[in-house]
Amino acid sequence: MTNHLMEFGPNVNEMARKVGQFNETVRYRYHKYIIEKEFAIQANLNYSRLGFTRLVLLVKLAPQFVPYATAVFMAMSDLCYLKGFQRLVFDGNYIIQVAVPTSLAGECIELYSTFQQMGLFAELEVNQYEEMRNAPMRPEYYDFETGSWSYDWPKLEVMGPNLVPSEKSEVEPYDRTDLLILKELDADARRTLVTIAKNVGVGYKMLHRHYADHVLERGLIKGYRILWQGSRYDFKREKAMTKKHRYIESAIFFKDATEGEKAELMSLLNSTPFLWSEASDPGYYAEVYVPPNYYAEFIDYLGAFSRRADAQLRVLMVDQSNALRFTIAYKLFDWEAGKWRLNSADVITRFKNLIVNVRSGGGT
Repeated sequence: MTNHLMEFGPNVNEMARKVGQFNETVRYRYHKYIIEKEFAIQANLNYSRLGFTRLVLLVKLAPQFVPYATAVFMAMSDLCYLKGFQRLVFDGNYIIQVAVPTSLAGECIELYSTFQQMGLFAELEVNQYEEMRNAPMRPEYYDFETGSWSYDWPKLEVMGPNLVPSEKSEVEPYDRTDLLILKELDADARRTLVTIAKNVGVGYKMLHRHYADHVLERGLIKGYRILWQGSRYDFKREKAMTKKHRYIESAIFFKDATEGEKAELMSLLNSTPFLWSEASDPGYYAEVYVPPNYYAEFIDYLGAFSRRADAQLRVLMVDQSNALRFTIAYKLFDWEAGKWRLNSADVITRFKNLIVNVRSGGGT
């Protein structure tokens, strides 16, 4: 059931048909093991078909802006395609993810570099990736009754270099209604089409046509993710909700590696059930959530690989209580022109005013 849920989303009828069980049986298990366990479900947007590329930035805020970090990054989510941020445990720096239209990627990188020149960032490292995906949950290792994992660490075996799909999809056409549907499903895929139609502000028949003929038919969604690690964003309370002490989150960077080294690391991480997301080309980036009782073995597992590799492997521990993720930046789509926009001059002016305000003691 869980595998079909990740393929079709929370469609009980479709899941029942695929597993060959009665609807009532599947609905009962879905509510007992997914809903009652408070697993959030979100759509995996096909950023390749939307014409987007992904940036992962390592930044250090200038000291005077650290108290306002959340407000700064939330403003960037509205103005310059920031998709999420996470604070690192030991140095207090941040990993910020950006999902930006490929045509605007160069301008967006320049804009974030300008933030450093303005004194907002003390340090900045930019990583750009063509491919990024959320790894599917591995339910065969998870006990839904107890909420615990059971996993035996295997010997390393190289599985090949194509674990992250190298699909070069054609960009599909989409419009305002399509994007608003994607925004709703990106936030919470459990929302019904009736609820989405109300939120989007169109009639049900029109929304259903856009959902079936555009979103699904054109492949703008490539599956669904179950937030098994427990982190989600409560849109009503406008607050990140994380089940504390359940997992240790780490971000992994692997740059300037050979294809063989990258393939081995990808094989290593994909063989575990703790990989959450990964990105590649060029380089490699991954997010993992490891239960505390498995973390020592996980570090030994990575250490054995790192000692063999010539390229540098960086493993950074993340503070889950200081992290937020946002939906696709639909507000930056020009509905009339039918294209994405990035008004760098306006954004720079806004942040210059912010910097002056903070430095003068006015806060945000």
